[in-house]
Amino acid sequence: MPISVVMMVATTIFDWHDLPFHEIWCVDTEFYPGAGLANGATHGDAMTPLCIVALEMRSGRLIRLWQDELGRFPPYCLDNDALIVGYMLAAEFGFHIAKGWGEPACALDAYIEFRHYVNDGAVKSGDREKGFFGVGGALRYFLEDEIDVVRKEEMRDRILQGPPFSAQEQRDIVAYCEDDVRALARLLPHIVPTIRSLPHTMFRAKSQWTVAQQERRGVPTNRPLFTRIRKHWPGMQLDLVTELDRPFGCYEIVDGKPHWRKELFAGYVRRNGMVWPRHDSGALDETDQTFREMAGRYPQIEQLRELRYSLSKLRLNDLSVGQDGRNRASLWAYGTKTARNAPGSSQYIFGPAKWIRHLITPPPGRVLVHRDYCQQEVRIAALLSGDTALLQACESGDVYLGIAEQLGFVSESMNMDERKAVRTLFKTVVLGIQYGLGARSLAVRAGISRYEAGEILARLRARFRIFEDYTQRVLDHAGLRLEIGTPFGWYMQCPPSINPRTVRNFPIQSTGSEILHVACILAERRGIDLVAPIHDALLAEGPLSEVEDLSHALDQLMGDAAALVLRGYRLPTDYQIVKPGEHYQDERGAAMWVTVTRFVAKLEREHVA
Repeated sequence: MPISVVMMVATTIFDWHDLPFHEIWCVDTEFYPGAGLANGATHGDAMTPLCIVALEMRSGRLIRLWQDELGRFPPYCLDNDALIVGYMLAAEFGFHIAKGWGEPACALDAYIEFRHYVNDGAVKSGDREKGFFGVGGALRYFLEDEIDVVRKEEMRDRILQGPPFSAQEQRDIVAYCEDDVRALARLLPHIVPTIRSLPHTMFRAKSQWTVAQQERRGVPTNRPLFTRIRKHWPGMQLDLVTELDRPFGCYEIVDGKPHWRKELFAGYVRRNGMVWPRHDSGALDETDQTFREMAGRYPQIEQLRELRYSLSKLRLNDLSVGQDGRNRASLWAYGTKTARNAPGSSQYIFGPAKWIRHLITPPPGRVLVHRDYCQQEVRIAALLSGDTALLQACESGDVYLGIAEQLGFVSESMNMDERKAVRTLFKTVVLGIQYGLGARSLAVRAGISRYEAGEILARLRARFRIFEDYTQRVLDHAGLRLEIGTPFGWYMQCPPSINPRTVRNFPIQSTGSEILHVACILAERRGIDLVAPIHDALLAEGPLSEVEDLSHALDQLMGDAAALVLRGYRLPTDYQIVKPGEHYQDERGAAMWVTVTRFVAKLEREHVA
């Protein structure tokens, strides 16, 4: 179905029997990585199909196929008369791709639709009980009998080990797979009445096909170097702290082990005259998110953040790199309130530790093209609100300096360092006003007085009053309707207890999400091999000889996706090309990367000696 049609057609169906399909198949599959973990495979290896169970809801027909019974074609139709239903369809679609089966014309992901139905903007992700978004949690939510979670984990662990499987294990695994299918069949009658628009639901399922393709391809990395880093990681941590913490002095070495000390960090902040967010108790806010935000004001902090995160949370053994050197991890599409992906940070190479990304490199004869939207969020804010002054600032070249200049904070007499400081300040300002950053918070994050922060915000609201009026209308709409949504049918519940900043930020973030989903679908249609989506960017792989064509095609489709969602406006993109022998660059992790690789070489020389 053309995406333009998806945007216009809406349906409401209260009984699954009324779904406009001759056949409705509930499907579940089982698979293991590579040859199986017990046979030397790793979690990053491409999946190997093991079995499939499918139940046709109208007739009750049940299909159970083991590995040696899987044929060249799926055991059900893939045309417009059949609806394929799964729970986290990226897994089932990955099974299809591994077997060379095609993409279903019509599909429904009960996992995404359940997340959509319970998408409460006032509930934090950590407030949900463990397993809430699993099929068992969904059944429990609708007061249905749950599944045996313990048995499910035991069976899944056995499957991951791979062959050989005894005759009894085969029977048990297929029975376990059938249990999941029947659980899905019990869940579907509850999910269907929650669907506001079937075409939008099918669009979301279609995006899962693109996710499955990306998960199958994986991100190419320098696996030999990764193996060396992982081997020496425990032995180099003390050296890393000794060198990278030298400008900060926030770690204490006790019995040969580095320990983060709050009082030392507080002393560093005080000595350098830094203004740092605090908790109500008065203690400094040391969350990783705060470190990321403050790195905008104090760039030197990024090095400390990378070091701190890497030592406290980074688990190199969890990074899913297969024997072919490709990083494969679940991308968890629509895993956030705003419909963005939510990949596991420890398995995915584009997690919070930026230096790890430098491991990304194409194999011989191949090339990687990374394109990201330029100042996407601010441009979306201008377009959604219809604020031509804000859009004009975006198109001036540098939106942050452009806005600063409009407000009278840039003069011709400023030198390069002064202009850079103003740009850093207004980047904090501009990104903050999207979600309603107040004078006190701006003063803390920007390191200025509350009076200066208030003056800046007052000038911003006066200059971009159309955007300010728009955000107030968004809040009014959410308060009256108790929900807010996108043209592609993704809604967030807005109860009275919701944080207004969450509401203000939703239209911008969710629109960015929809653009990326559309871009991924267009890429598959146009034969562009995407290997990773990264927030507002895409990473594609292709033949080295076609690098210019690939870069142009990626730019074209990203512009087309933006134009489709933003009613004709094409968002510009920037790019990075990575050729064989080169590695992906991210300046935020550059210092850590250089230090880590140097220490690896040092430890290896010492070992040889």
